[in-house]
Amino acid sequence: MVIDADADPIADWERSRPDRSKLFLRMFLQNERRVYAYILTLLPNRSDADDVLQEASLAMWDKFDENTPPDDFAAWGCRIAYFKVLDFFKKCQRARVRFSQPLLDRMAESAIDSNGVLQLDARREALTNCIEKLNTRDRDLLSRRFTHGATTESTSIEVGRSVDAVYKALARVRRSLFDCVQRTLAREDER
Repeated sequence: MVIDADADPIADWERSRPDRSKLFLRMFLQNERRVYAYILTLLPNRSDADDVLQEASLAMWDKFDENTPPDDFAAWGCRIAYFKVLDFFKKCQRARVRFSQPLLDRMAESAIDSNGVLQLDARREALTNCIEKLNTRDRDLLSRRFTHGATTESTSIEVGRSVDAVYKALARVRRSLFDCVQRTLAREDER
């Protein structure tokens, strides 16, 4: 038996299982935003959510079987992410704010409807439509405030209003958007 010293066993293994890698990658990329959005419902801190997504992604890769891929990759990924969030909370026992297990369960369930469909897509679409309905001044204020690195203080300088006036205007716009999204989703549920 001759052994090739230049052979790369990892590359050989990957060549022998290309379908698994390609299938997982395609399914993962199609659903990554949904899984991340789900994690953000449980962990509003983006840095923590990024860490949990990374851990969940590795777990998904380890558990993925190309012979029996999940029917609903997003729901499967969200379930794995849920357990990674629980692990995260266990690691952060000293955190100032902790969610109880029942509250965390309710939050996780509320993000997925009775058919197992992630509700964040419908909310995002409703929010986009509601933002388009805002008047130009309110859309401009939101755009300026939520530009990367902007603060309420920097926004107040840009628009020539007091910080207090900007806070009040943003609160009014947020309330308007919240009400619009709720009405839109309620109409969708009636259908």
